[in-house]
Amino acid sequence: MMNWSTPFPVGSVYRFDLQHLGWTNEQIDQLSDLDMLKIANKMQGMYLRGEFWKHLEVAADEVLQEKEQAHGEEPMCKKSNT
Repeated sequence: MMNWSTPFPVGSVYRFDLQHLGWTNEQIDQLSDLDMLKIANKMQGMYLRGEFWKHLEVAADEVLQEKEQAHGEEPMCKKSNT
């Protein structure tokens, strides 16, 4: 039986990511693992309040369509929110 409560992580944040934002090594070195965890938790909250549900819907629709096409099935209509 499939466990519907199994988590599937959608992202991680690395110190290298802060370099991409233009942070210096000195700034990044000031952040402990606990600080990085706080940053990740804040990002998770922002993502859930923002685009998470839209991105989930798009990704799930694409995967289902790919699966149906691979099996030669007609794509299912997306569920209606009405």
